[in-house]
Amino acid sequence: MSSSAAPIRVMLVDDHATLLWGLRKLIEGTAPEMELVATAGDPDQALVEAARTRPDIVLLDLDLGGRSSLEILPDLLNGRAARVIILSGNRDEALLGQAMRLGARGVVGKDAEADVVLAAVRKVHGGDMWMSQTMMTAMLGAFINPAAADYRNLEAEKIASLTLKERKIVQAVVHSNGAANKDLAQQLFIAEPTLRNYLTSIYQKLDVANRLELYVYATKNRLG
Repeated sequence: MSSSAAPIRVMLVDDHATLLWGLRKLIEGTAPEMELVATAGDPDQALVEAARTRPDIVLLDLDLGGRSSLEILPDLLNGRAARVIILSGNRDEALLGQAMRLGARGVVGKDAEADVVLAAVRKVHGGDMWMSQTMMTAMLGAFINPAAADYRNLEAEKIASLTLKERKIVQAVVHSNGAANKDLAQQLFIAEPTLRNYLTSIYQKLDVANRLELYVYATKNRLG
């Protein structure tokens, strides 16, 4: 890059302060051709900062305080020149594939090496896509077997609608060995009526009827 070229304007969106700090230091210390223009820790702040700073690249965490960032992805892209790279520890290929279909231009794991993150930013800014071989294989499979892909997409949307607290309750159900609601509520440090309310919401979102069906669904979709 020539000295006269405009820097790549980057925005970081993640709800973990330590990761934000690390990414900030990475960009500021090792990538002189990039400029960190904003950071955000939740979806609402991300939309505000994106509108204010108009970044070229948004590194977007998939899970923001229990909310899926997929819900703001279309708004981040609507009418803006920004390109989004999903920065995620989530290995759910259907969910990540959904992010790509919504307009993300790449996926980078949170455990990726520093040079991989910077390479992804450069490639996507240059107009290329960035994804792992596993993701490419999964998306190719969606073209070969669209019916199976549609099913996975539907389930990914259901799972993405769960809040962080609801995900923790699903995990507790999977590992409860059939414990009664009263005992399960004690393990989660919530009142039994509160647990019932959470379970009702979870059943509706995942289209299951009871704890047994929830256990089967969660096990099948590796939510435990």
